[in-house]
Amino acid sequence: MAGLEVVGRDYYGVFPLKGKLLNVREASNKQISENQEIQNVMKIMGLQISRQYDDLKSLRYGSIMIMSDQDTDGSHIKGLIINFLHHFWPALLRQHNGFVKCFITPIIKSTRGSTSNSFYCVQDFLSWVQEVGGSTKGWKVKYYKGLGTSTDKEAQ
Repeated sequence: MAGLEVVGRDYYGVFPLKGKLLNVREASNKQISENQEIQNVMKIMGLQISRQYDDLKSLRYGSIMIMSDQDTDGSHIKGLIINFLHHFWPALLRQHNGFVKCFITPIIKSTRGSTSNSFYCVQDFLSWVQEVGGSTKGWKVKYYKGLGTSTDKEAQ
């Protein structure tokens, strides 16, 4: 949320979810209507369950950016949010400018001297390790557990 101080609140809002969003495809109407996180997202965006959105003019924001950790839990959260939007408003996902955006950060970085490599999935990192001879000796390798792992300098 610290980045909000840089870009300002005139055009951007931040809403930190509390855990994983409800899987709306497996939930009853009662569960959905009583789920506070879903109701908060709908209110913030100006979304209505029974409404068809062919454009974004009636919404409070022109897009949603999902900022989640790059690990398995973060990917699951991202999927649940996209599932929620697709279930109730599939037309939003077809917007040509991209209604849903994802903030993607590296999960691993390797550094040696002035050379730095960023890896966005573990498989790419493991392939790189094989390319450099099967060892990371001489390289500083940092695993980014979550969005809060980055230093202020790295976040810039």
